[in-house]
Formats: sequence, structure tokens, C-alpha cells
Amino acid sequence: MSAKAPEQVPHQFPFRLVERVEPDNDGRLAIVLSTAGGALPGTGPWPITLVAEALAQAILLVVKPAGQGTLRLVGLDKVALYQSLEPGDRLEVEVEEVGTFGGLRRYLCRGHRGGGLAATAEVTVSGP
Repeated sequence: MSAKAPEQVPHQFPFRLVERVEPDNDGRLAIVLSTAGGALPGTGPWPITLVAEALAQAILLVVKPAGQGTLRLVGLDKVALYQSLEPGDRLEVEVEEVGTFGGLRRYLCRGHRGGGLAATAEVTVSGP
């Protein structure tokens, strides 16, 4: 896979926080945080709310909804930021399904940067 814009993410500027996907050999999805979605280069670290949304958008790159349906963000829990993240940072994201209940699915998203844990979030989505 070459670096490319993520077509599965329906968001557009300024709400698309995943700029591109890059190849990764560790079983993680390697994303690059947008330089335009809420923060510009040189303006300082992203707030935790934008990091959590970027982790949630990574789910769209991993999970393929059945049929023509879409996934909708329902909740964010246990969001934690362990490293400052800047626009343009390469974040390796692991998306793990941890449970389902009816039409709801819960995922644990872990973002790694530079070999260390940078951010985590439990994300609940609804959809087909």
C-alpha cells in the first residue's frame, strides 16, 4: 500500500483529521495526522479532543460496514493522551474490537508514535 488519502473517511476539510495512510509492517494502521484539520503546522500540539476524533476516524479505515451503511460515532470513553501530537505526526494506530451490543460496536484504539504509546480511546459506533 502506498501513501494515499483515505477514501473511506467521508469527512472533508476541516473535519478530516487523517491526512493519509502509509504502509506499516507491524500489523498497525499507519496514519498521518492532518495538517489542516483543526491545527496548522507550528501552532502547537493538538488538543486531546482532536486526537480522540482522529483515533475514531481510523476505525473507518479498518472496519467495512455491511452494505451501503455508514458507521456513526456514539461515544468516546477512557480517552488518554500520553505524548504531545503535532499536525503531520505519523501515528501508528491499532484498532481492536472489544465488544458488541445490538447495533453498537466498541473498539479500543491505541496510537503509537516513535515506538511509544501516544494516545488511547475506547470508541463506540453504531451502524450496520
